Amino acid sequence: MDPMVFQFIGETVKNATDAFVQPAASSLMFALQMVVLTGVTLYITMTGYAISTGAVESPFWTFVKQCLKIIIIAFFALTADGYINGVMEAINGLEGGLSQAMNTGGGAPMSIYQVLDQSMGKGFELVGICFQRADEAGWNFGSVLGWAIAGVVVAAGTVLVAMLGGAVVIVAKFSLAVMFALGPLFIVSLMFPATARFFDSWFSQVMNYVLTIVIMAIVMTFAMKAYDAFIAGADFSGDGDSNPMFAALQIGALTGVLCWIILQAGGMASGLAGGVSMAAMGIRHLMSPVSGGLNAAKTVGNMANPMSTRRDMQSGMMVTARRGNHLVAGNTMWNPAYRQHVMQNMGKNWGKATGGSVKQ
Repeated sequence: MDPMVFQFIGETVKNATDAFVQPAASSLMFALQMVVLTGVTLYITMTGYAISTGAVESPFWTFVKQCLKIIIIAFFALTADGYINGVMEAINGLEGGLSQAMNTGGGAPMSIYQVLDQSMGKGFELVGICFQRADEAGWNFGSVLGWAIAGVVVAAGTVLVAMLGGAVVIVAKFSLAVMFALGPLFIVSLMFPATARFFDSWFSQVMNYVLTIVIMAIVMTFAMKAYDAFIAGADFSGDGDSNPMFAALQIGALTGVLCWIILQAGGMASGLAGGVSMAAMGIRHLMSPVSGGLNAAKTVGNMANPMSTRRDMQSGMMVTARRGNHLVAGNTMWNPAYRQHVMQNMGKNWGKATGGSVKQ
């Protein structure tokens, strides 16, 4: 049976952070409401005035889209349903989903704390085998000492790996809770272009902690697989290369590798989170492909519906407009009246100009 050390610690940490995060986030949302309302009112008033007076050359629909964006952001940042049930649940679901997707054990999905406990249980299973061999050695003090040393090495390595992994996970969980408590402030900053970079920094930190937890789940799953492979392939009879000291050396090397990977987990998560936040999942960067697609569509539209200058049948003046506008106005060769008008006036002013003289 696996120990439930980390499940107990994780449940305690979760209860403590839940009791802190939601009230803190709710208090922050309430405190921000009047500040945001004042700032948004001034921003919309000044932007609308600048557009109406021509001080800013921006289409009216751009202003409307900006207002819609502010409304959507306000829902996610300043309402409990939008932030707690939307943002927080989505991020927690991402972390849990990725961790469970990395579960290659073939069993039921496990939390990161269950993975830590199961990994520690596999190590203690090896410790039990070593001490059982020491007990079976009887009066052979060399074998007893060898198996006892192997058991101590395995126990120390197991505890070291589990404690390091658990500490990294718990710190990441607590840090993620702090980011959740401050989240409304940084989501609100997404409303205005001048402060949107603060949201990118916050989102990068959130993804850093999420990926740290996911990477730790992968590392501890690897540890379980390594322990299983060691138990299945090791010969604990004490003969040949599988003597107690050699087994202890193998476990020591495995422990060193796992500890090094655990220490690198933060750096790996930071690198991945920076790339994810700044290059792919930043809200402003997500709009770049959309803008590019709109520009491409505009280019195609210009090719299909170009600007041209034609004589207007009603006013008799030259008019510059798009092909579709000319078609609606009847200024096109598809219109029999326009075609007849063009044919009648074709060549009327060709040739040399009449009247006047040129002085040498």
